[in-house]
Amino acid sequence: MTMSHRWRLPGSASEGYSGAEARSLLVRRLDWASQETWFEDGRGRLLAVVTNGERAMVVLVDGEGDPGEHLVDPRAEGVSGGYLLSNGQIDTYSDRETVPFPVACRAVEHLIEHDAWPYDVVADRCP
Repeated sequence: MTMSHRWRLPGSASEGYSGAEARSLLVRRLDWASQETWFEDGRGRLLAVVTNGERAMVVLVDGEGDPGEHLVDPRAEGVSGGYLLSNGQIDTYSDRETVPFPVACRAVEHLIEHDAWPYDVVADRCP
């Protein structure tokens, strides 16, 4: 992977994160009460993770105008709240539209390292 394709926090001058570093950052940010994390790569893609500590909404957008895709949990039932966005808004999502936080962390690590989701997660394209 070239440095231009490394994922970093938007506006950051850092060289970017390895998959393991990004996974660790997600956990640390949750400890710091930062529930929304955005990454960008050198190709204009954005990766967002919003968590309530138990589940996470994970969205990948391939660039401007792309509706994106998000990880889903097809067998989950119910809804969960407490997804605190950086603008102060608190969202509620269907559990089917989110994944357990540890799965989200593992999926982000895999995406950064392999430029693809792990085989055992399901991504749904947004309309």
